Amino acid sequence: MKYAIISDIHGNLEAFQKVLTEIRSMKGIGKVVCLGDIVGYGADPQKCIDLTRGNSDIIIAGNHDYAAVGKTDVSLFNPVAREAALWTGEVLKVDYINFLKRLPLISTVDNLHFAHGSLYKPDEWRYLLSIPQTHIDFEIMEHDILFIGHSHIPVIFENNDNKIRIITDYEVDLDKDAKYIINPGSIGQPRDFDPRASFVIYDSEKRYIKIIRVEYNIREAQRKIRAAGLPDVLAERLGYGR
Repeated sequence: MKYAIISDIHGNLEAFQKVLTEIRSMKGIGKVVCLGDIVGYGADPQKCIDLTRGNSDIIIAGNHDYAAVGKTDVSLFNPVAREAALWTGEVLKVDYINFLKRLPLISTVDNLHFAHGSLYKPDEWRYLLSIPQTHIDFEIMEHDILFIGHSHIPVIFENNDNKIRIITDYEVDLDKDAKYIINPGSIGQPRDFDPRASFVIYDSEKRYIKIIRVEYNIREAQRKIRAAGLPDVLAERLGYGR
């Protein structure tokens, strides 16, 4: 089966619409999986929730999803993220709030693990950015592939016979004897100095991963952020992918 793995949409409707158009153009996509952070930072949280619900087979919670509805302490956020989370919570209607509150922290489907930040203590929103940070997750994985988001940086960690390495290639054939932690990057706010939206296609039969980048109308997303009165830095960073 082919899976489209999306994450960290962050209320960026322009980026999300382009990614969904790309996914729909592909043949054989069996499931779409959203790894959380549908909202936060961007100006279109409700429309992004609608598109996520209408196009995803599996949806899990991100820290910004929970923060917007009071399930994560926003005092732990930086000032800009906190302001965006509080704004999001104010503009969401009750139905959308209840939807985000019900989202699970992790999911295991088709022998694949899905989490926003980490399989280990998912409610602590751990970042897996380096090899040492992945050790616990590799140890507790019951299956050999874990998809995560949260960092907004596309990356593949490979654990082959307890030797962990980082793979930065955009197309990878997975070793059948290895375990993997795979981050598809962010749709709505990339942070790898590439402003294009990022997502992953996984072919379970071929054990093949492809990271895909998609251009979108960044200026329109920036305009909406400023028009909503959100911090200007949230608009600026979209232009340089950081």
